[in-house]
Amino acid sequence: MRIGIIGAGHAGVEAAGRASSRGAEAVLFSKESVLPYYRPRVVALAFGQVEPDAIHIKPADWYEKNGIDLRLDCPVTHLDVQERTVVAREQQEVFDALVLATGATPVVLPLARDFPEDAIALWDVERSLAIRDKLGAARRLVVLGGGISGVEAALYAVDAGLEVTVVEKANCLMPMQSGPNAAAVLANRLREKGIRLLLGRCAESISREPHGLKIALNDSEAVPCDLVVTTVGARRELAIFERAGLRTDKGVLVDDCLRTSAPGVFACGDVAQRNGTRTASVMNAVQQGRGAGANAVASLQGQELEAVPAAVVPLSLKHGDIELYAAGPPQGEGLEERTLSEREASAYRSVLLQDGILRGVQMVGTREGFHQLVAEIGRPWRPAQG
Repeated sequence: MRIGIIGAGHAGVEAAGRASSRGAEAVLFSKESVLPYYRPRVVALAFGQVEPDAIHIKPADWYEKNGIDLRLDCPVTHLDVQERTVVAREQQEVFDALVLATGATPVVLPLARDFPEDAIALWDVERSLAIRDKLGAARRLVVLGGGISGVEAALYAVDAGLEVTVVEKANCLMPMQSGPNAAAVLANRLREKGIRLLLGRCAESISREPHGLKIALNDSEAVPCDLVVTTVGARRELAIFERAGLRTDKGVLVDDCLRTSAPGVFACGDVAQRNGTRTASVMNAVQQGRGAGANAVASLQGQELEAVPAAVVPLSLKHGDIELYAAGPPQGEGLEERTLSEREASAYRSVLLQDGILRGVQMVGTREGFHQLVAEIGRPWRPAQG
């Protein structure tokens, strides 16, 4: 029983481990040249807070001990889902089942493409080390993108002694994770750290000046800097799967058992799209990877497949004395935000309700009652819960 796993992030590693533990020969293809690593830690890596070997998901000998054939620097270039063949390094191999776990890649802004050494997407080990190499000669940093990675980058950069400006096109920080009220409290805390926030604006061009770079914004302001870090989102590379004939949308379409449209082929993690949604969290990637690996083996053994639950994944950001916790949608039509305590300059707690049902939780500067509230998401709201 040979199972090929394409992609060696959290989902791929977990799929390989689960398949191997159930008797399969697991081959894990990674396009990167380093051991699979904990991707959220690349921000700390970029600013010198951790070393590369401290962020590995598993130690090197774990793969051998678990019978996993890890192929580093081995990108898959062709896929035949009907024959279940994979081409990597110009070599074709046949598998009994496949698991697709290729994750996502960073969005690279067109304005940054002419400055590959000075405008770097914060995403993987290679790019993080490139940022780290530039820090010694940099004094002024501009972060394009005010999502969670952008906020973390700004905080780590301040710790490293840089002058930091964050440019975010939305009118608030972390618009995908926090509503405007929570984001406003977070913004106050960042400004207290000396971080300049330019919200509701976006960069239009980068130019090289005698003493560094200059970023022109859409409101005609020019921001001087020495280094640009971009954190403006991710995209799924689906061309290889589309050519193979798999059903795709914004990801590879799967059912509740993580089966794709081709028999014997499963998908998990960021690249998988289920019930119209994609998930981008370590917790979901781990859970889906384990489920996909187990179901790939079960499909070959003629056993019943198990549905992989779609859990509500809480988000947490903790950096020194700054913390943010959120779960569920941050805002949206039909949602009512209700505060749980009086809003302060440094702390905020609220819940999001829809027709009396608890749908989301927002906290900044505190996590009082957070986990209890997350456990109640999807149930009728009782004010005593706050």
